[in-house]
Amino acid sequence: MRYQIRTGEGTEFEVPDGAFLLMLLRQRFLDADDQIRRVGQARWRRLGDIPEYQEVLREIRSSRIDVKSLFLVAFLLGCIFMILAVLYRLGTTSPTL
Repeated sequence: MRYQIRTGEGTEFEVPDGAFLLMLLRQRFLDADDQIRRVGQARWRRLGDIPEYQEVLREIRSSRIDVKSLFLVAFLLGCIFMILAVLYRLGTTSPTL
């Protein structure tokens, strides 16, 4: 079954079937705000409102959160390392007055 897709930027195109649509979703070419309809239908539906695609969209969102968390942890570890380096340097230098 062919589907027509309209992106948020207004681009319209067709995909041959639901498997191709899922591939586009997983590769993040589409998102929840893009619209879809079967070829021949008049009504557009938002991808995020279709139950069949909500799980895939949830997976995409959760993987984005994981990347943000990774950057946050790396930043915090870098800060801790810098603080420890400064404290070590202060402890090994002789005070001059």
